[in-house]
Amino acid sequence: MRNLRGLHLLIAEDEWLLASDLAKFFSDMGAIILGPVATVEQAEQHAQTAEAAILDVDLQGKYVFPIADELMSRNVPFVFFSGCDRIAIPEHLRFASSLSKSSSRTALADALCSPEPLLEPTTATVAQPTSVADDVVSLLPKLRLAARLLLDDARASDRLVELTLESALEDIDNKPAGSSTADWLNGIMRGIARARGSSLLH
Repeated sequence: MRNLRGLHLLIAEDEWLLASDLAKFFSDMGAIILGPVATVEQAEQHAQTAEAAILDVDLQGKYVFPIADELMSRNVPFVFFSGCDRIAIPEHLRFASSLSKSSSRTALADALCSPEPLLEPTTATVAQPTSVADDVVSLLPKLRLAARLLLDDARASDRLVELTLESALEDIDNKPAGSSTADWLNGIMRGIARARGSSLLH
C-alpha cells in the first residue's frame, strides 16, 4: 500500500459513512486527515493547510468549487468525488480528476499522487521509458494545474501540456540523472511558457 505519511489530506464529504471509510483508508496509508467535513464552510477552515484534497462536488446543497479555486491558487492537488454526473464542472477546473463514488479507493489515491517508485530494474536503460511513462500518466492532473496557473486560459494551458509532453518524448534520453519526472516536466513546461506562452493565448 502506498505511503502518504504526513500528508495533510482534506476530505470534504457529506455522507457520513463514506467520509468515515475514506478517512480510515487514507489514515491507514499515513495521511493526516483534515476533517472529514460536511460543508463548504467547514472545508474553508482547512483549505490553507491542506496538501491534497478529496472534494465531494455537492456538500449539502452547495457546490465545492470555491474550495477548489483556493486549492488551485496554492497548486494543491485535488480530486472531485461525486455521486451525480449531472453537475457540470466549471471549465477552469476541468484539469482536475473527477471520479464517481463507485470508484475504488486505490483509484482515488492514484489520482492524488504518483505511484510508488518501481524496484530498481536489472537493466536501467531498458526499464526507464516505461517508468517515466507511468510517472507522466500519474502526473497529468498536476501538469494541467501548473499549466493553468502559468497561462490562466483553459485551452492555452491544455496546449501547453501537449507541447510539454511532445518535447519530453523527443528529449527523454536526455532526462537528467537523479531528477524526478515532475521536476523535469515542470522545467520543460516553464521553458515553453516563457518562449511561446503569448502565442498560445492567441
